[in-house]
Amino acid sequence: MNYFLKTLSVLLIYFVTVASGNSKPRISFEELLIQSEQYPALVNIARKEALSKNLPVNILTKSGRMIDAKFIEDGRVVYAVFTDLHDVYNGGYCAFYEEIKNEFDPTNSRIDFGNGNIIDNTGEIYKTALTDFSPGEVYLMVPDWTFDRVYLFKQSNGDLVDTAFLMSSTPNLQSPKHALQHFNKRNILVSDQISDLVQKFDTSGTYITWFAPSTGVNNAIVDNMRGIRFRANRNLLVTVASGGSQNTIQQFDTAGVHIGTFISGNVNSPFDILLRDSDMLITNSSGANRITKFDLSGNFISSFYSSSNLSFPQQMFRMQNGNIVVAGFSSPSGLVVMDSAGNYIRTLTGVTGNRSVYLLGNGNFMTTNSTGVHEIDSGSGAIVRTIVTGANYQYVSEYNPDLVVSVGNGQQSADIFKLYQNYPNPFNPGTTINFQILNTSEVTIRIFDVLGNEIKSLINGMKLPGSYSVEFDGKGMPSGIYFYELKAKSEKGIYKETKRMILVK
Repeated sequence: MNYFLKTLSVLLIYFVTVASGNSKPRISFEELLIQSEQYPALVNIARKEALSKNLPVNILTKSGRMIDAKFIEDGRVVYAVFTDLHDVYNGGYCAFYEEIKNEFDPTNSRIDFGNGNIIDNTGEIYKTALTDFSPGEVYLMVPDWTFDRVYLFKQSNGDLVDTAFLMSSTPNLQSPKHALQHFNKRNILVSDQISDLVQKFDTSGTYITWFAPSTGVNNAIVDNMRGIRFRANRNLLVTVASGGSQNTIQQFDTAGVHIGTFISGNVNSPFDILLRDSDMLITNSSGANRITKFDLSGNFISSFYSSSNLSFPQQMFRMQNGNIVVAGFSSPSGLVVMDSAGNYIRTLTGVTGNRSVYLLGNGNFMTTNSTGVHEIDSGSGAIVRTIVTGANYQYVSEYNPDLVVSVGNGQQSADIFKLYQNYPNPFNPGTTINFQILNTSEVTIRIFDVLGNEIKSLINGMKLPGSYSVEFDGKGMPSGIYFYELKAKSEKGIYKETKRMILVK
């Protein structure tokens, strides 16, 4: 469904009333969050309305409140006011701007008017320091709905590495939900709830094309998708909540060509798919069966979890001992832990409104909600820290750059040559590029702008096996996205890899 038609369809959700002049919205805070989660197009409409009226789309106060445009009621923008960034249901409420403007001090707030127009009067207290890329590290990709991009974190401890691993790419990314590293290891797939496409990027962050459906938008197949997952045979499974294939799991082959419906019953507004050794679990935001179980061929087995202590389940994570941890979005909210048979163990409530869950290498859980990416103690559930805030963060998935291989004539293994992400990134004006070669090679490292024009050559000559670093100085260059390319020619073939970096002045 194109954006115009989708907008018309979601408008049917609106209350059909005459403007009443109410001082407070009628919709409740929890209803607002659930509605926004199931129909993100409504949030986009609210943000566009705020832009047209020169109203903020997002506010972060120095005192720790977040205010986010979510809905339109009686022609006025409805904001969700989060008074607790960890436990979002603690004191959260809805308000029109007329009420909000009397409750925050613009001289002590970060105000986002959309389209990159941000005024920060907080002393940059919400600016998160970026850590460096480490050789051999596995990373975590987390999409966000506020800026429509994908962040990158360290798997070992959750530290933020890149705020724009995949840059905003309108209209390709309008509500990115789930990013997956493609089985070829050189591409990233992103499910987008509004564009109704699984989008394809390379690992430098460059948009390539849509992946599924291979023929483009087709709402008879996919509408309002959420989580995605590769089967063992590398076919892609996509959760579908609306349109002609409402409440199904659709299947696509390795080229993104639609095969057909994989699951058509016993799912109700599906969100995530977890594959296990002999079965798969699917979370449902509606209906009594919170989690349903199917065999690996898509045949229904049973309800896996239906207890009232889990509502609106989203992403699942399987522990090494077989226990399942589920992100519970609506009240009662938190990370719900159950055993491999679906028996309840406990709920961790240090963070609520949860969308995702992942066990970090340090033993703590990473989880996301409407206000940020958080780290909590896996035993007590106590908040350890908020890693980053100010956006609507979504699902967590692994990205392993050491698996990325780009070859020309000849075949190189992933441990022969390696190009690391520059650090710092973003940078101003200097940054360091590290790379490794294990064969004597003719090596070039060149810098390009977004149009593909060569800006500078940093290295051009023979290099012996070893690890190297080179400095790049962006002094005199405008802010923007640039690319650096390593090309190494040896007797075993040609290796070439490109990565993206951001100059911010």
